[in-house]
Amino acid sequence: GRLVCALNDMDADTNRLTVDGRPFTPAGWQVREVLDVTDEDVLAVVQRTPELDGYEAPDGLSPWRGDADGHDARSFDVVSFDYDGNALPMTARPGSWSASRCGEGLVISGRDMDSAKSVMSHSFTMRPVDGGAAPENDGDGSAAMSTLVCPIDNHAAEPGFAPNVRFARLGEHRLYTAIIAPSADSPYAKADKLPVLLKPYGGPGFQQVVFNQAYYWDAQWWADQGFLVVTADGRGTTGRGPRWDREIFENMKDVTLADQVEAVHALAQAVEELNRGTAQDGDASRIPAPDLDKVCMIGWSYGGFLSALAVLDAPDVVKAACAGAPPTDWTLYDTHYTERYLGLDPAAYERNSIIADAPKLARPLMLIHGFADDNVTIAHSLRLSQALMAAGRPHTFLPLTGITHMTNDPVVAENLLTLQRDFLSRRDASVCAASATGTATESEL
Repeated sequence: GRLVCALNDMDADTNRLTVDGRPFTPAGWQVREVLDVTDEDVLAVVQRTPELDGYEAPDGLSPWRGDADGHDARSFDVVSFDYDGNALPMTARPGSWSASRCGEGLVISGRDMDSAKSVMSHSFTMRPVDGGAAPENDGDGSAAMSTLVCPIDNHAAEPGFAPNVRFARLGEHRLYTAIIAPSADSPYAKADKLPVLLKPYGGPGFQQVVFNQAYYWDAQWWADQGFLVVTADGRGTTGRGPRWDREIFENMKDVTLADQVEAVHALAQAVEELNRGTAQDGDASRIPAPDLDKVCMIGWSYGGFLSALAVLDAPDVVKAACAGAPPTDWTLYDTHYTERYLGLDPAAYERNSIIADAPKLARPLMLIHGFADDNVTIAHSLRLSQALMAAGRPHTFLPLTGITHMTNDPVVAENLLTLQRDFLSRRDASVCAASATGTATESEL
């Protein structure tokens, strides 16, 4: 038998697999999940880091038939690795994929940017039996088996639109970023300039900038309300190696906010470059320029923490925020999570809390929290609100009866969208509002 283990290879900056202590997955191929292990191979979900890629295919071509574009941290690829380190991708298009395998059968499912529905397929390998004729192959006489691939129909409803998403890499850290512009039939589609809505998660262990159309559906709604929506995956959000993951250790607060600010500072140039690249398509593909004097942020959970933090510690950049279910004081959160990223030193918890920052609030802030939240309890928002009141800092607090960590009531979820939009468009937060003609209004602040 063989012993297969996971390894954070700091020298290669790669999350790898080893067999009997020897790394066999390539440098630059970040193993995200192990799906199946056999005597011949390991089936895994990987994210490729192109700048670190140390894999050389036997034929000298990319494993993806010569074209590896898009197979990077934004793509969760299903790959079979044999114990000699040879890679055989099971998925051809960049997307968010997973798989289930049993014997000769393999079911692959996931999403990409081409389809609103989940894509599923079932493949199985037919082998010749003793005394039987070998199945037909491609005609070169070398195959003793054949693989049949059958798509699985998906009759799910579709949203009726495709999000208007462009991808870029921003700033010194080359942050993977999604920029969502108004749709063609939006009154803001031809605006010269629009307010910027930062919409991050930004915390450890979760990416938002992936090749999965569903990730951008709600962002498209926001874009059609008159915003240039920007989501940037900063340090700690996984997919780019163990060093990237560890950048936030004991310093989540400063590092994750710095990356959002870095994305804002690099945004205008990125939009210019994207527009130059599509100039031949005319105005239909043009992205409105970002109005960097009118930047606001919304987010939930860690994204809520970042949103509140942004108006407290970066008010010159972020002018208004809606913070949903924010973990404001890490001493109140799960120890298995906080000890992983903050360690045991009480000083690290104090540094990464935003409670002591409350007296600095000078921008509009809406706190949103469900009373039934058993993940980030409402005590987090209550503690921040109490500190803001003690400091005499005006703010809006929206407690939600019966709502858990996510808005599990569709009516509440819909109304929350409009309440946040209206908050950002009110007189005291109109720095982030756009006019009906598709140009940003003057700041009231």
